[in-house]
Amino acid sequence: MKKTILVTSMAVMLSSFLGACGMNNNDKDMGKEARNNMTEVNYDNRADRNMNNMNNNMDMGMDNQYDENTRMDVADKAANKVTDLKEVEDATVIVTENNAYVAAKLKGGESMKLSKETEKKIGDTVRKTDPDINDVFVSTNPDFNDRMNGYADEINKGNPVSGFVREFNDTIKRVFPTNR
Repeated sequence: MKKTILVTSMAVMLSSFLGACGMNNNDKDMGKEARNNMTEVNYDNRADRNMNNMNNNMDMGMDNQYDENTRMDVADKAANKVTDLKEVEDATVIVTENNAYVAAKLKGGESMKLSKETEKKIGDTVRKTDPDINDVFVSTNPDFNDRMNGYADEINKGNPVSGFVREFNDTIKRVFPTNR
């Protein structure tokens, strides 16, 4: 009886081993026609990457306003329209996902204060140029203006935003702390 079990066990192990060896050839035994009919499958894991990015940002204590600031574009059309406003001398607009950040220089110099009315005009003007914009953040701070011009220059030169996006996000948090 023990001999039968031992022989049966050895036969099962040997057949498993030989079966596994035969499967190790992958597609080498397939004909050319069979290999040509195979379809390469690429799974799109953008949702997973976005979820990981969001989780990483949340772990760093970032609020939703800043979660998606990985894409930055200079919005020249919006900046030109804002500059056309009678109150504005110059403007730089950078768009990230669904937000726009405006560095505006008002006519009359640094002594001019940004009124709620002018801020609303600027926001409405930017939203008219891009209907995907949800929130528009406006500042007339000269340091913010300098930084925004620097970021715009880097983007226009074609430099990757990954080199300064963290700095940009930190700047946004400092300039607009109550909007977080």
